[in-house]
Amino acid sequence: KEESDRLTKLLPDCVKMDISGSGHFVLDNRVNLTEALLDSHIDPLDLQKKSPPYDPVTDWNLPPKEVIDEVIQKRVNPLRENTSPVFFSTDPVTGKRRRGLSLFPSVEGKPLLIVANHQLFGLDLGMIIAQLLEERGIVTRGLSHPVVSDGFSGMGSGSQRVQRRRYEINEDNPFGNDLFPMFGAVKVSPRNFYRLLQTNQTALLFPGGVKEALHGKDGAYKLFWPEKTDFVRVAAKFNATIVPLSAIGSADSAEILLDPSEMVELPFGIGDNLKNASASTTSARFDADNSDELFVPPLAVPKPIPARHYFLFGKAFDATSVDPKDKKTCQRVYENIRQEVQDGIDALLEARKLDPYALNGLRRNAYRRIFGKDPPTFPLESVKPSNNRIQ
Repeated sequence: KEESDRLTKLLPDCVKMDISGSGHFVLDNRVNLTEALLDSHIDPLDLQKKSPPYDPVTDWNLPPKEVIDEVIQKRVNPLRENTSPVFFSTDPVTGKRRRGLSLFPSVEGKPLLIVANHQLFGLDLGMIIAQLLEERGIVTRGLSHPVVSDGFSGMGSGSQRVQRRRYEINEDNPFGNDLFPMFGAVKVSPRNFYRLLQTNQTALLFPGGVKEALHGKDGAYKLFWPEKTDFVRVAAKFNATIVPLSAIGSADSAEILLDPSEMVELPFGIGDNLKNASASTTSARFDADNSDELFVPPLAVPKPIPARHYFLFGKAFDATSVDPKDKKTCQRVYENIRQEVQDGIDALLEARKLDPYALNGLRRNAYRRIFGKDPPTFPLESVKPSNNRIQ
């Protein structure tokens, strides 16, 4: 690896390809050399010159089944084993809850918009995407922060150009962002969001963004949504179905020692460096300056065994009846959806008190070892039904 780094710096117009877990014999069955050349900037057959630029919204395809299975096995299942996640869905008429995703809406030829709270560090995203895909066959496109989409290029420096193999899983960094674009995530922007719904796809949006994902000690399970109703207006324009999603567990899986606001006040230049890095980071909101968004994580220590995770898909709302030009109606729908997400969080937190395995990771792991499956959770009737009328 050191030699490849040295040569990349010396050779002009050089691109490096790292093969994770390889020794000196790199060209084995994991590497398709023809594919690598066709994907590279060399473009020996001038295919890239003759083809229109790649469009991440309409040109993306789901990876092959064997790749999906490998990613779930290596990235998602370890999280599942540690967090024993429980998923619920909601009857859109009665508001009653049901274990699993059988009540998640089915739509044909129409877009779906899942609107969720962002958990601490956003590490639960893979479990959400995988559950929807496995249980309901729903391919969900996440809208990710520019820093994640750009590979954290805005957070550091370096002149090396790196190329990856198609569908490569970076085993050296299990928490890396290499799988986001592979599984359909696109940079959050008004244009990308608009075109996802315009092309009848399923989008996953976290309105709270960085403020929720990098919250401090007092920010657990609180919503930090903007006041603008943009996502409701776009959903109404394309007759989308909006599904609120409430999630808990991540904030109880780590001990936050310093808030982001405390991190930027650290001495010896540490705080100043964090401020400068945050100020130079592209904001996720198109109408905000980079300096308006504090992209600094809290100082957190993970607990030995994370808390159990719970996901509640709330009462779905069909935006067909909403006029996107009616600001008052869009504002009311926006507030109702936000309330549905918050009520879902509160309902899960209350019901969790009846789950003896919720915060006791040792007991949960012991159950898994003895019985080979996740332990039971709280009674279904303990999850408060949705009483919201989203209209």
